Amino acid sequence: MFKVTVQELGDAGVFRCQGRIVIGDAYSTLRNAVLSQTHARILVLDLAQVDRIDASGLGVLLDVRTWARSGAILFKLMNVTKKVEEILELTHLQPVFEFCSVRDLFCLLHRTASVRSWSADQSNRADESDRCDCSVKMAGSGSSSPGQSPDCCSVLRGIVSAVCYRRSLERCTD
Repeated sequence: MFKVTVQELGDAGVFRCQGRIVIGDAYSTLRNAVLSQTHARILVLDLAQVDRIDASGLGVLLDVRTWARSGAILFKLMNVTKKVEEILELTHLQPVFEFCSVRDLFCLLHRTASVRSWSADQSNRADESDRCDCSVKMAGSGSSSPGQSPDCCSVLRGIVSAVCYRRSLERCTD
């Protein structure tokens, strides 16, 4: 069974996918979830809990990528599992997609928050928001980065837990 959780953060959408992206319901579920984000400028698919993808799943990723590019939307894959990465390599599709790390996602979210809070009197600081000099503090550290909202924190916690889950599974299969 395939499940996708959508988290909207301003003009960014993070899609936490779980299960198998294969022919059937998974195709329409993922495609409809992504295509419903018409206001988003950034779309990130978190694949940490995707254990399988078939030709139909690759097709939906390519469809979503094409749709995003036609709308000038930044589309990235994150936390790609070994099995999915192997399929992308075998099909020579890895160079077609853009990938990001958790840190990259944090920087993207930081930039979108900076752009939203930017005003005319801050025009001399515009270059500062383009550079990512941010650090992720883990839950319980007592601090957060500038521009980080509670929604951003919950997304980051979910992503970190998904990465930890994926790594624990990979250790079991190695």
